[in-house]
Amino acid sequence: MSVGVEFYIGLIEIFSVVQKFILGPRLILSIRQYNAEIMANCDHATAMTSIAFQERVQTSAVSGDDG
Repeated sequence: MSVGVEFYIGLIEIFSVVQKFILGPRLILSIRQYNAEIMANCDHATAMTSIAFQERVQTSAVSGDDG
């Protein structure tokens, strides 16, 4: 291989490492932040959690005196 080809292959390897270890995590973090902002501004999420965590209270209708 010529020196020019080896130089370009080296550059591609360097940019590949930069992309994997710097740009990849930034993309993941920005997607998480975007989803968190959407969920914070969404009324449906709070309605779903309030329904899911409602405490069930059983009431019994008793007629007469148990006494």
